[in-house]
Amino acid sequence: MTSATQPGSVLQATLRRVAESPEFKRVVDEINRGARIVSISGLVAGSARALVMAALQRETKRLFAIVTQSNKDLEPWENDLRFWYCALAGTTECENEVLILPASESDPYAGSSPHPDTLEQRALALWRLARYRQDFVLLTARALARRTVSPDEVIDAGAAFSRGDTQSPEELVERLVASGYVREDPISAIGEFSIRGGILDVWSPGQKRPVRIEFFGDEVDSIREFDPESQLSTTQLKSIEIVPMRELTVRAGDFTHWAGAARERWNDARYGRALLDRTVFADEGESFAGWEWLIPIVRQRSATVFDYLKNAVLVIDEPGSVETYLGEVYQTLTDRYDATDAADDIALRPDELYLPAEDLRARIDDRQRLELRVLGKAAAEIDQGIALDAETPKVQLGKSRSVRTPLFLFSATQQAPEVEWKTQSVLKYHGRLADLANDLVVAREAGTTALFVMPSLGVAERVSEILSEYGVQATLSLATETSDSLNQTVVTVGRLSGSFEMLSARLLIHTEGDLFDEVGAQTVERRSGLEGRRGKTQGRKKKSKTSAFLSDFRDLRPGDFVVHIDHGIGRFGGLQTLNLGPRSGEFMLLYYAEEAKLYVPVERLDLVQRYSSGEGHQPTLDRLGGIGWQKTKAKAKRAMRDMADELLRLYAERKLVGGYAYAGDTPWQKEFEDGFEYTLTPDQETAIEDVKNDMQQPTPMDRLLCGDVGYGKTEVAMRAAFKAVMEGKQSAVLTPTTVLAYQHYDTFRKRFAPFPVKVEL
Repeated sequence: MTSATQPGSVLQATLRRVAESPEFKRVVDEINRGARIVSISGLVAGSARALVMAALQRETKRLFAIVTQSNKDLEPWENDLRFWYCALAGTTECENEVLILPASESDPYAGSSPHPDTLEQRALALWRLARYRQDFVLLTARALARRTVSPDEVIDAGAAFSRGDTQSPEELVERLVASGYVREDPISAIGEFSIRGGILDVWSPGQKRPVRIEFFGDEVDSIREFDPESQLSTTQLKSIEIVPMRELTVRAGDFTHWAGAARERWNDARYGRALLDRTVFADEGESFAGWEWLIPIVRQRSATVFDYLKNAVLVIDEPGSVETYLGEVYQTLTDRYDATDAADDIALRPDELYLPAEDLRARIDDRQRLELRVLGKAAAEIDQGIALDAETPKVQLGKSRSVRTPLFLFSATQQAPEVEWKTQSVLKYHGRLADLANDLVVAREAGTTALFVMPSLGVAERVSEILSEYGVQATLSLATETSDSLNQTVVTVGRLSGSFEMLSARLLIHTEGDLFDEVGAQTVERRSGLEGRRGKTQGRKKKSKTSAFLSDFRDLRPGDFVVHIDHGIGRFGGLQTLNLGPRSGEFMLLYYAEEAKLYVPVERLDLVQRYSSGEGHQPTLDRLGGIGWQKTKAKAKRAMRDMADELLRLYAERKLVGGYAYAGDTPWQKEFEDGFEYTLTPDQETAIEDVKNDMQQPTPMDRLLCGDVGYGKTEVAMRAAFKAVMEGKQSAVLTPTTVLAYQHYDTFRKRFAPFPVKVEL
């Protein structure tokens, strides 16, 4: 049988071995004595690096700023760090200990604004760095080099007050608008606010629920959380923080000021058209696309993220990759600025948006840093030499190719202590659990602790049972009993990007992918409503059907066939702008028979659909104003009535036919459902219960389940299939394409892996 322990108790005892290893003690000594650079090699897995960083932070109590190459590297680091940090702290509440500071990786010369989610996340991270002592901040190389506002400006952009404080609601609303909030009534998403008399509703980033603030004059009389669905208050709060939605606050006057400054800066006639496209909005105090990359001419960003990293230890994840990436970024920025200027468009120089390479190098050298190199400094020196040789100008046929100037941010030749931390990859068992049990016995005899990190409670419990069946005593670290035993097998719940073995700590880490061919880190999160990471976007509005419809129309190409609800099948001729006096605007051009033209305002795209039919079928264009399309619609209506009559007869017959009634849920059904990594949404729960009720009725089941891509339909289907299989039935999944069949096969195989169920294609 398995035993259960307090969250963190067994993990803390297990992970103490990391702090007792000679490598850990040496790195701590080097940090404490003030070594400017410490190089760590041998940490082959991202989860191993995160474990070491979490242990070092708890020992040194310093802020660790971990620099990755790009935004896509942030999420694995975040998941791994949160797991190890919570495990070492013996708690499950670690939401605010790891900050994410992404960079907008979009082109600043493309005339578009950064993504709102990126702006929100940056503002939240800078706010917390400016106000509190933090343990970890994850940022990209581009975020490290980007100019931003000072900590004082970020603090001034937000607000923090308690009950009884004096706070002008009018001034607060003005600050909210300037920092990116949108007025909505009622509010339903992060970044919205509404005001009704002396009551202000606002939903700030970093808050799970919106708050309702009641004012008595300028005095804060009450602060309460409330449910955005019911709008009913839930919890009284003593204080509240309102975090800005973007790091830079901009008011209407700033845009009018910018318009005047822009005319002075770009006074050449060749910039006239580009300038007019912006100033037509800015003169009215309104924002325009891409203003964030142009506003610094009146709102200078003199600070950088280094101003927020007081006494921080920089951790550079693979310095060679980071430096190469930054070199490409700097070169791309220079090329794009030159191309933009040559196209007579207005833009700021790269050094006005980002730190020049020499300034970035100086600021990095001022900070104590750890360099994580898997292969060590020797291999890095060889790679650096090869890279420098490749960047040497070559002359061919009298022409020299352009080369990128090396940045020399993290030279491998610098004198610095190097600590080799030996870790290695673990064996993948592909379902051979008997072999796994034998290896665990050998590891235990060698004094090695095996830790299984499973993505959900259901999978963790199932793995514990499986190990027990093979004679391996496993501790499920979930309940109340404490233990300091190290020489054991531990199963817990969490999400790690990979597995590894740390030799000096005699620690073996396994993830679900090692057992059942699953790769947890690559699992796509499919929460209903497409919720973001960690539920941080739980307040986001769902994408509307209209927006999906319009997105589909952007894929139309001239020559594609479309159907107008009133005029029938036509050919798409593109979008055209017509100057019709008071009715000027953009229109869809549709061609009909005999090259007749129909202009449809873009606001009435709801009248037009993309034409779809059998593969290779070429439709005949309808005659504009003819009766052919009306006949076609009338024929379709008659066919629909006939189909409805047939369906009514069919369903009447079905009601008379007996079906198989399934029994209630089995214990394994509950285990299978607990294995789902994410929280079910109300719609999913309703669909699952409806499907189960249908299956338990003595009449044939017939249910249509509708939902957009990623809304959780497959999970509903898998639970129904599992229920059928548990009663000895065979379940079949039919798909329209071979590719989709392979995708569902892979999903079902991974989900059913812990159970004795055969899944075939």
